[in-house]
Amino acid sequence: MISDALLAFLPLGTNQSMVGGAGVSIQIGNIIDLLGVGVGVAPTAIIGNVTTFGAPDAMGVGAERPELQVSVGTAFTTATSATLEVALQAAADNGSNQPSTWQYSATSGPLTAAQLTANQVIFRLPWLPPFPATLRPRFLRLYGIIPAATDFTAGTIASALVVPVRDDQFNKYAANNFVAS
Repeated sequence: MISDALLAFLPLGTNQSMVGGAGVSIQIGNIIDLLGVGVGVAPTAIIGNVTTFGAPDAMGVGAERPELQVSVGTAFTTATSATLEVALQAAADNGSNQPSTWQYSATSGPLTAAQLTANQVIFRLPWLPPFPATLRPRFLRLYGIIPAATDFTAGTIASALVVPVRDDQFNKYAANNFVAS
């Protein structure tokens, strides 16, 4: 797998615990700055219009669309029927090189502990244009949403990164409805 370190919310080899207080949502890894310089750092050497930066589709999407992929490290356990919903959020530059209000771009939907097994890919999506259409994001983050009064007693995220294309054998889960004799 080829990946860009600047497009890794959680770098490879770094597990992040998702154990927290009851109902506490957890940011997964780092905030990605699409300018590559980091939150709070003013960009330099912008060619052309120097107003507040923002990409119309968050990054170039060509013939081969990049994919966001999030995977579990240690399996999740809970005593309170907790679920985890992974959310991709985007924010524009507020004019001071800080994120403005975070907007939801996509979510995984609630995942139960039974679905959050070790080494499982739990969130995969092709790179999406931002929503609303007027949002020109500079910053991206992943957020683990855990409902109120519930928590996990174990569980880690092993990786959260952008890959150039889907690089797994996705057809291995296809229905096997034939017999060769």
